[in-house]
Amino acid sequence: MKLSCIVVALVLSFAAPAWAKNFAFPQNNPTATVTIPDKWKTKSVEYGFEAKSPDNDVYFSIETASAKSMKKMLSDNVAWMKTNNIVTTGKPKENDVNLGGLQGKMQIIPAKDDNGATQIILVYAESGDQLIFMTLWASEEEQKANDKDINAIMGSIKTIQ
Repeated sequence: MKLSCIVVALVLSFAAPAWAKNFAFPQNNPTATVTIPDKWKTKSVEYGFEAKSPDNDVYFSIETASAKSMKKMLSDNVAWMKTNNIVTTGKPKENDVNLGGLQGKMQIIPAKDDNGATQIILVYAESGDQLIFMTLWASEEEQKANDKDINAIMGSIKTIQ
C-alpha cells in the first residue's frame, strides 16, 4: 500500500508542471492563445493577461491591440514602467523572433528598478490587423530561475486564424 501511494505521489509530482491555464486574448474577440502554469498568479487586463511567477520575481504580460488602440496600449505600458520605478539604463538590443508562428521583433532593454539591475523584454508581432505585444520583466538571474516556465509560456503562444 505504501509503495502505491509513493508511486502516485511521484507521478503527480512529475505531472504538476504540466498543469496550466489556457487563455484566449483579448477576451471579446480573441487573436491568440497562451498557456500559463497554474502556479503563476494571473490577472485579466484591458488588452490581454498578465502573470507573475510563484516567487513574484518575473512579470509577464501578453496583450493584443488594433492599430487604433495600439497607441493607448503602448502609453499604458510606459505608465506601468513609471509606476514600477523602472528606468532604462541602455540602448535596446533588437532581434527577429518567431511568436506563435508570426515573425516579429524582440527588444531586450537594460534597466534598473528598486531591486537593482533588471531588464525588460518586449516582443511584438502583427497578426492581421492586430499587434500581439508581450512584456517580460525580471533580472537575468530571476529569468534563469524561472526559465522552464518562461520557455513553456513562450512556446504556448498560438494565433487564432
